[in-house]
Amino acid sequence: MFVSGRQPHAHEGSYEFESAIIRIGALLCLSFIIIHAFLLLFDMASPAAFIRGDRAIDRLDHVNQLLGAGPSTILSVALNSGVPGDFLQHAALYAVGGRQLVILCQIALGLFTLILVYRFVARASGSVKTGAATAALIIVMPGGLLNPHLLVTETWFAAFLVTGTVCICLAVIRSSYAYLYLGFASLGLASSVRPQGLLVPLALAAYIAASIPKARRASVIAALLAYGIFPISWMMLRLLLVGDFGLGPSNADLQTNLALRADRILSLPLDTTGRLGLLPFIELAAAHPLALLNTLYTDAFNLVLNPGANHLFGYYLGLGETPDGFSWLKTRDQLGMTGVIAELLRRNGALVALFAVWAAIHATLLFGVGRAGVTVFRAGRRTPTWIWIVLIVIVTTLLSGFAAGLVRWNLRSGVEPLLAILAAYGLLGTKVQT
Repeated sequence: MFVSGRQPHAHEGSYEFESAIIRIGALLCLSFIIIHAFLLLFDMASPAAFIRGDRAIDRLDHVNQLLGAGPSTILSVALNSGVPGDFLQHAALYAVGGRQLVILCQIALGLFTLILVYRFVARASGSVKTGAATAALIIVMPGGLLNPHLLVTETWFAAFLVTGTVCICLAVIRSSYAYLYLGFASLGLASSVRPQGLLVPLALAAYIAASIPKARRASVIAALLAYGIFPISWMMLRLLLVGDFGLGPSNADLQTNLALRADRILSLPLDTTGRLGLLPFIELAAAHPLALLNTLYTDAFNLVLNPGANHLFGYYLGLGETPDGFSWLKTRDQLGMTGVIAELLRRNGALVALFAVWAAIHATLLFGVGRAGVTVFRAGRRTPTWIWIVLIVIVTTLLSGFAAGLVRWNLRSGVEPLLAILAAYGLLGTKVQT
């Protein structure tokens, strides 16, 4: 065991405490199921809503190409369409049960994530109230409401990322190598879905090695396990079968994203540049530093402050029609958030009212996260280790997202459950330090 003096979870063995966890957890799960059942009815009535997510149409094309490929071409299609988790699981489910099965599996993943986080937080914090607050935030967050019903990868990424984070927290709490390796393996799977998570194993391994000297060797091995699962194994497979040692070209790879940011820096229509290498992008950024900073600033503003209600209620549910040729990104870049707000106020009243409600929810989340940050800063080493782990995963994942040329609010969807943990900790604290 790599931590001496194992500390049990709060109230471990208490029948009353466990009973309360189960009773309140059942109500939370029922709320989740009812909400997504109604959204599923909407999905059945509006099949087109399934492809209203980020890159959903392109992803559907990849799925159709894979399902239509013959024995001689299926490997080439699979290995040359970007990272495997971007479409392979969707293709497998689509082949068996179509979009309905994809949606049902993603709802099940969302429910699994909710239960996992709720039980962990309740036990680790020693407070059912803190666990319930965390779960309630997860249920109403826009990504958790929206993404299970779309042909997108965020639900899968969040499930693997959160599972890995919770397992590593449990590894520290329970002094368990098994949980440590399981957690890093899950993080490897998360990065195979979205490369946004590639730096997380490295950051966590460094933290564990520095804070728990006895676990130094295990943390290095665990990080190697994560990167062996992805990207090393995928790159080796592509080298052996298609002769290219890389992740595979796609319209979401680094060169594409650098080109998108270059287009924004130069105020060109998106997709003008096509693809751009790292060195040419660095030269361009060095020549236009203020324009680069403006794109990063507007992206950060959107990532942090956009509640996501417009995507949920406007695009997905269709409560606010977007005119052909209109671009929220262009509005944000040229007119800032005041321009975005002005545009929203011109929309129908229902959308504005819903936006206001979810803005209040998002403000509560931000307040809780901010308060947690202050608490961690003041407490320093007295902060529970599992809070540090959650914080590291959030920061590393969000910062990695800036490699994208278009940093949308939903790049934080993968860490929404972890943000809920941090917010609940900031708002309610813990009864015991584990």
